[in-house]
Amino acid sequence: MPTASVIVSAYDIPFSLRLAMLGYQRQSCKDFELIVADDGSGSETADLVKQFQRTSDFTIKHIWRENKGYWMSRIINEGVKASIGQCLILTNGDCIPHPDFVKSHIDAYKQGSFCTGAYVLMPYEYCVGLTDEKVMSGDYERFLTMWKMARLTFRHWRNTLHIAMKRARYPKINGRNISIDRNTFYAVNGYDENYHGLGGVDPDLRNRLLQYGANPISLWNKSVVFHIDHKAEPTRKNHPPRDREKSLEYRHRSNIPVRCENGLVKEGSYKENK
Repeated sequence: MPTASVIVSAYDIPFSLRLAMLGYQRQSCKDFELIVADDGSGSETADLVKQFQRTSDFTIKHIWRENKGYWMSRIINEGVKASIGQCLILTNGDCIPHPDFVKSHIDAYKQGSFCTGAYVLMPYEYCVGLTDEKVMSGDYERFLTMWKMARLTFRHWRNTLHIAMKRARYPKINGRNISIDRNTFYAVNGYDENYHGLGGVDPDLRNRLLQYGANPISLWNKSVVFHIDHKAEPTRKNHPPRDREKSLEYRHRSNIPVRCENGLVKEGSYKENK
């Protein structure tokens, strides 16, 4: 059984997803399975995953759900259900991992904990010219410059300070680079699937994890993914919009429970609406 399960969320981004999956071929630690959590992509993505399943030296699973608009919370929950690792690593299909990405999360893993890592934005002009060869040679790592690493290290220590002071809204979190102890993720019932068509799912998860008593760990100085510019993805223009105003309204509602009702398990009024 692999120690870690990497859950990669994706919706109709075959160009980016191919490059990201190549990045997992370069991992220094292969003690993981890869779950492609597919939020309703077409046949091109399915064919891509099958190609990698035939050639990869680690297990790859493809979890697909019908396209019902932007619903990242639902598809990641489904990906987690299909996984078996104790360390859940959550990321996006438009992010190429650093070769030590998986290792950094496994090394930091502790029961009852969750980790947040960093990302590096790659410029559009570079992304449109990205090839398999550039990924496999590690050419994209050029953007983790000494200056960028210094900034990420500063953010790491700022996060660590705020964690020690138990400040709200820390550690800073983004869906590109997170890991969570499996039992802890289940304790808060995973992502809140009421975030349908909405952003803000990651801060909501962080806040509920902190309320539960999970131990936050900053990996901003150790764990990095390289984000592919959205405009470089030919199919991105077809993606459904997000309602940011409604997202903020729902995220800042009062009396948010630690364990969401509409999550991994359907509870309360959601039981009959599976």
